[in-house]
Amino acid sequence: MSISAGKILIIGTDISMLDPNSPAGARIREYAGLFEEYHMVIYTGRGFKQERAMPLFLYPTNSRFYFMRPFDAFRIAKKIIKERGIKMVSVQDPAETGIAGWFLKKALGVKLHIQIHADFFSPRFRKNSWKERLRYWLARFIIPSGDKFRVVSKRIANSLNSAFSIQHSALSVLPIFVDCARIADAGPSFNLHNKYPQFDFIILMVSRLTREKNIGMALEAFSEFVKSFPKSGLVIVGDGPERNGLGFSAKGGSASGGRVSSLGFADKVCFEGWQDDLVSYYKGADIYLLTSNFEGYGRTVLEAAAAGCPVVMTDVGVAGDIIRDGETGRVIGVKDAQKLAGILKWARQNNQKMRQMAERAQEEVLALSPKTQNEYLLMYKESFGSI
Repeated sequence: MSISAGKILIIGTDISMLDPNSPAGARIREYAGLFEEYHMVIYTGRGFKQERAMPLFLYPTNSRFYFMRPFDAFRIAKKIIKERGIKMVSVQDPAETGIAGWFLKKALGVKLHIQIHADFFSPRFRKNSWKERLRYWLARFIIPSGDKFRVVSKRIANSLNSAFSIQHSALSVLPIFVDCARIADAGPSFNLHNKYPQFDFIILMVSRLTREKNIGMALEAFSEFVKSFPKSGLVIVGDGPERNGLGFSAKGGSASGGRVSSLGFADKVCFEGWQDDLVSYYKGADIYLLTSNFEGYGRTVLEAAAAGCPVVMTDVGVAGDIIRDGETGRVIGVKDAQKLAGILKWARQNNQKMRQMAERAQEEVLALSPKTQNEYLLMYKESFGSI
């Protein structure tokens, strides 16, 4: 793909972008090909090296202290902007990296492009922890200074427009690209039911094990569900800081201890850790479950839908857009474990209806634009406007 559009500077926090072999590192190199020059300042601790290979320039902040990262990014970016004649800065969130972007706009008069991946203005976001409350207030301060905005879902666009008066022309809705056609066409490399022959019905979760994902709600609902369907299993793929508290081992396998054991069904919950071959899980499960308290988008829901797996999810992210209750899946209120248990029982008893909903969901995600990586890259470039 050969297109070029000016020079841009991005400020981000994902250290894995410095690794060309990581998914994020590969993605950033594709983005760089869209521009004459693509400069990226990344929040890091010490010990990282710069990379300069036209058109991509990567600058780690190598900060001594965490709280110094926005100020180190400002110092590095200010020099780059002056030397390279850059007219626009894009920040990958309206809080941590937004601080550096705000300072750059005030000091140099550059245009500020703000990317928003999380639903900062959901009331559940700021109730999640003191860090989210701080991010919320930073976002409220920084967003009015933005010139252009890229959000990953209609839900965030609606939240943003409810909180601020933003012109339609300044706002782009562009999720992270999911190759739905590839997922739909891919064949599973293993049979999930063969892997777990003790289960006649498998509920799958693919998730980071963090507080906002509310895995505890899933476990509570599942404890009621298995009373009616004792041969069912819950398979969880992922990892995170909540793992030990939930009772999962870093080595995977059946759960032991923690929240799972206290509910009394450890033999029916299997923890897989992070896996590369998610398609085989999606295509082998009977239900895909998401119980988050808030989501900006919910990429795994799209992946599950593309694979033809019926979806049950809380009213976050793509719920109401891609997944509509009773049409393309089932949607329940956030933190309503009792309702979730009832929906799971209904889904088990009405498997054919769930499969029909899954077919409609698959048709919709396959019809989404962009359909290819090249289409997505063009839309990504367009989200910046004229630079």
